Amino acid sequence: MLGFWPSDGVLLVTQASLVCGPRPALPPALARWRSATWAWLLLPLSLGGTIAVLALLPGLSVVYAWVAAVGVPVLAAVALGSWFPARSRATAAIAVLLAGCLLALAWVDHGALLGQAAAVALTALSCCSIASYLAGLAPWLVLRLALVAMAVLDAVLVFGRLLEKPNDTLNAAGAGGHLPHLQVAVFGSALVGYGDLFVAAVLGNVIAAAAYPPWPPRWAVALLVLACSALFDLLFLAVDTLPATVPVAAALGLVEVRRHGQRHRAACDNRNDYQS
Repeated sequence: MLGFWPSDGVLLVTQASLVCGPRPALPPALARWRSATWAWLLLPLSLGGTIAVLALLPGLSVVYAWVAAVGVPVLAAVALGSWFPARSRATAAIAVLLAGCLLALAWVDHGALLGQAAAVALTALSCCSIASYLAGLAPWLVLRLALVAMAVLDAVLVFGRLLEKPNDTLNAAGAGGHLPHLQVAVFGSALVGYGDLFVAAVLGNVIAAAAYPPWPPRWAVALLVLACSALFDLLFLAVDTLPATVPVAAALGLVEVRRHGQRHRAACDNRNDYQS
């Protein structure tokens, strides 16, 4: 079994890379459902609701596992298909084939690192699809607020010891037939929850909806997320569980401070030009 720190490093890189992940277009049929409510439903409320449900009815964890087992490969295929410059039945078939190969590898080799890597790839790619759809449904300003709210709630639940038992129940749930557990990302000796990857993909979509002052390029923010996560994870020397959404929110906060500084400098320059 791979040691914790190398395992954690792989998951940190995976999380950060989702800032630069694919961005499938919102299906036209969903466009009429645009509302700020989606940001709150799919970010903080989904986390709080899941924990509350599993605390009261732990048996429903199997439902979550089945939803992930069916939905994650489909959403991963959508994300893979968005990488092709031309959309056609052939490219869609290739995307489905690639997702199917990852699922087969994760299923057959679920106890080994290669199978775990395939399962993590499927889970991460599915986050890209949902995050991109969410960005098409909710205003990007509301997305930023909801992302921070989710990180705050996650921190409260983790450090208040309210997340541990329901989370363990969800992570251990299986869909049967030795199907991979796609509701969580496990690699070696480390794991992160679905929401921890999802927020990074949401951040990437927020950055892509750039407004003045401009955001840094997504790759730069991905490196910032990785740095914040690496520093934050040093707390594992003292605790067993950390809210992995917090470094993503911290990276967003640092970028916002930079943009605020740019806005302030631009306003000062304009004022000086006017006075001169």
